[in-house]
Amino acid sequence: MKYFGLTVFVLLGFIHLHGQTAGSGKNEFSVWGGFSPDSSTEIKALGRTPDVRFGLVSIRYSRRFNNNDAVNLKYTADITPAAFANYPDALSLNSKRRSAYGFGVSPLGLQANFRPRKTVQPFVGTSGGMMYFDKRMPNALGTRFTFTADIGAGVEIMLKEKRSVTLGYKYFHISNAGRGDLNPGIDNNLFYVGYTFFSK
Repeated sequence: MKYFGLTVFVLLGFIHLHGQTAGSGKNEFSVWGGFSPDSSTEIKALGRTPDVRFGLVSIRYSRRFNNNDAVNLKYTADITPAAFANYPDALSLNSKRRSAYGFGVSPLGLQANFRPRKTVQPFVGTSGGMMYFDKRMPNALGTRFTFTADIGAGVEIMLKEKRSVTLGYKYFHISNAGRGDLNPGIDNNLFYVGYTFFSK
């Protein structure tokens, strides 16, 4: 997790310097939400908690840099006022499921939009942050405070009057980074949609 933060910090520094020479940036404000119907356990080094359903609603601020005609880079920061997870309690003898509700922030984010002058713009992105839940995750041996990291891709469809719609996928990882007695991690296959307002 610490290497992820360092990498994003260096990239954001590069964007800031490059943005000063490549043109002025533009502010964007988005509302987006997503749902993961099931968690992945394919990457054992990250997430080992199966059958987790996860969803969230977030508000995003982005600073867009007009780098060139091939790619635009964005700094992104998200506030998540509502998130939920429904998961099997590994400590329960009868496979009881539990639900937890939380909120969080992802202040370190980077997105690259390709074909930025076109109506349909493919993109890739990554971000990192933290979440706090009302219950220990994923059971009593976990923690309420967790870290998050994601990587994903999608398309941004530009509309008239400084608006756009986003359709995307995130591989969304939740972990307590070894702060609890148990840290199996949760890897979510998060599909999401968003609506963006561009500033003048």
